[in-house]
Amino acid sequence: MELIYDPGENDRFWNEISQLPGFPTDDKISLEKMIFESDALFAIPSILLESGLEQGESVLLVIDPTPMRRGKDSLKPLVIKVLEQAGYQVIQLILEPDESGQVHTDMDHIEIVKRQLKKNLTVISVGSGVVTDITKHACYLYEQEKNESIFFIVFQTANSVSAYTSDMAPVFVQGVKRTLASRYPNILICDLETLVDAPLEMTVAGVGDLLAAFVSFPDWYIAYHLGMDEHYTTLPQYLMGDLDQIFLEYAIDIRKPTLKGMEVLAKLISLGGLAMSLSHATTPMSGYEHVISHVLDMIQEHQKEELTQHGSQVSLAAVMASLSYQDFLRDFDPIRVNINTIFPSKQMMNKNVKDAFIQVDPSGKAGNECWSDYEQKLDKWAKNSDQIKNFLKNWAEHKKKIEPLTRTPKRILDVLTTIDAPLRFRDLVPSIKSEDAHFAFFNAPLMRKRLTLGDLLIFFDWDRDSLWQEITKLGVL
Repeated sequence: MELIYDPGENDRFWNEISQLPGFPTDDKISLEKMIFESDALFAIPSILLESGLEQGESVLLVIDPTPMRRGKDSLKPLVIKVLEQAGYQVIQLILEPDESGQVHTDMDHIEIVKRQLKKNLTVISVGSGVVTDITKHACYLYEQEKNESIFFIVFQTANSVSAYTSDMAPVFVQGVKRTLASRYPNILICDLETLVDAPLEMTVAGVGDLLAAFVSFPDWYIAYHLGMDEHYTTLPQYLMGDLDQIFLEYAIDIRKPTLKGMEVLAKLISLGGLAMSLSHATTPMSGYEHVISHVLDMIQEHQKEELTQHGSQVSLAAVMASLSYQDFLRDFDPIRVNINTIFPSKQMMNKNVKDAFIQVDPSGKAGNECWSDYEQKLDKWAKNSDQIKNFLKNWAEHKKKIEPLTRTPKRILDVLTTIDAPLRFRDLVPSIKSEDAHFAFFNAPLMRKRLTLGDLLIFFDWDRDSLWQEITKLGVL
């Protein structure tokens, strides 16, 4: 199965997708070129020359200390060697881990990069999602403050997340992940040999991150038709295609991995990032499953522990959320909804939010940050009684449109099984305890202003305890 829209074709790709419904024709898109090729690493000097950077000029290389291999070579010294042999002056900026042993996308690291930026500097990030997000957001903030442009190249080192083509950045704010407006790279370079040699756990995490679509697509549809999200477009669905079928067809190539498998996955990951950027929101690829994952990250962050692979954590959260959809679509009856009881008081929900997250952060800062976002959702929900009534009245039609957007838990687990991805939270590294997964599932809706199925389970007084018993039978804990 070939991709319907191939981002590696660049001009043809942009021409084709610009004809799709929902494409933002007024957007200024700085992403000039996406390269998915064997030995693309050695094309970096020619790319710099094409961009107007003369030999002898400086390049800021942003990396972290994580050792990476490309065949027999250490990757980062190889990139430096290629640049220096081409006559460029390389300035290395190494992002140091915090006390958890990892580099996190937080304002401290972002400021470290921003302080190194100056007018007309060319910046190359060599790393996976965190290094990419830190660097691109530093460039974004510099440009906003100085009104000066930075030429930014992303050298993707793993097929792990969809950050590389996204103009947004998930940043820890008061210990809570928040998605902030950021910027595109000017050039994306996917050297297939580098991606083949990336750790398999990062590769399967990239698949897992994209499987979120089978929860986030229906979440976004529901939020829009309930009046909780002003923007909705089918553009991401056209871009991504039949993800589960594509993954099952290329499972062996992804699992081995082969150059072809890494090319297909890299292109899908880039499409995932563009699906969000072109929709001006993370909602196309981030729903209930991502909020569950964010709560788990919050727990790990406050315990000063390493974070597990984002995409693999998301994929298991997606299994739980997909079962929730299956349960909801099977049993929800709008006739049973009492419109007078689905609007909880602000006082009660404030207490629920604070009581929940004080267990994670005894200082109360995380709870306050969560409430600042959740309160906006609650206010909007209270004002939308007419749209809610209309949604309930037309539930049969909505259900017909939602069902094709979802997949069964078994289908998602089939994909994960074929690529040798983790199938249980306790198999993640570091392991996620079942009680933490339980906490995240129940309290994730209290974290953000975005409405997902998790919120409907609360507002419609769903029997979540019985639902959790069904989830435990899936064997993912």
